[in-house]
Amino acid sequence: MSDFRLVLRAQALNGETPVWCAARRRLFWIDLREPSLHEFDPATGADESWHMPAWIGCYGLTASGAVVALRTGLFSFDFDTTALTALAPAPFDARRFLFNDGRADPRGRFLVGTMYQPLPPGDRHSDAPKGTPLWRLEAGARWQPVTPDVQTSNGLAWSPDGRTMYHSDTDARTIWRWEYDPDSGAVANRCVFAQLTGLPDKAGPDGAAVDRDGFYWCAVYGAGVLHRYDPDGRLERTVAFPVRHPTMPAFGGAGLETIYVTSANWSLTPEQRRAEPDAGGLFAMPAPVPGLPEPYAALAVGG
Repeated sequence: MSDFRLVLRAQALNGETPVWCAARRRLFWIDLREPSLHEFDPATGADESWHMPAWIGCYGLTASGAVVALRTGLFSFDFDTTALTALAPAPFDARRFLFNDGRADPRGRFLVGTMYQPLPPGDRHSDAPKGTPLWRLEAGARWQPVTPDVQTSNGLAWSPDGRTMYHSDTDARTIWRWEYDPDSGAVANRCVFAQLTGLPDKAGPDGAAVDRDGFYWCAVYGAGVLHRYDPDGRLERTVAFPVRHPTMPAFGGAGLETIYVTSANWSLTPEQRRAEPDAGGLFAMPAPVPGLPEPYAALAVGG
């Protein structure tokens, strides 16, 4: 049995990136493939959404709205006017890649990774690299590569003191740990934090969050579980999830004492959808340990 309960039957194709906004007392989340940005009110169950003109890989909340990573580039989004304003073009060939998991670091720098997903007819016979680095937006709308190439960038999160950065590649089923300098944003000394084994086909580490005690919570896409790792990378517990494709956890609610988790249904067959009618929903459970507040995206920190 799972401790999770369904709080929104969203039926999202690819629900992702839940972020709690304390100022609005709402949980934001996206459907990558719809594509849309959502604002969920847990007090009433209401869910408002804004359609996006292209695949939305992730976003970061700002003091007045959000910065959204679309396939066509990075944009600011105003909640009141719904205006999109271009900030920076994508630092990759958008015919082959798109933005995926990303968030603001503890000082507000916006970092975002990519996923290899070529447009038809594709390039499966090409020798071109099928990955790009994790990118950081610098002053002047310049992109700075931060890590080596990965194929499906995921799991970006920081330790409570901001001195450890976590980053994963779903395809490689690997979560890495980096030393991180909060003042400069520099990374160093990558090591394997966790290597996931024994998973079903096409399963792997997806989005993640860190709790107040520094434990790393990872949604294991395609396996129907969440993993909680201690700061040394030891698997402390496995939490069953109601559907097989959880995508990302986030801490929210009063005191950040609730874990919200998005999910996906885009890859399910009609028979699987009937067996998992709640797939693509938003779920919640009481957190054994409270989480950390999500920083606003400030974009050009130190610029």
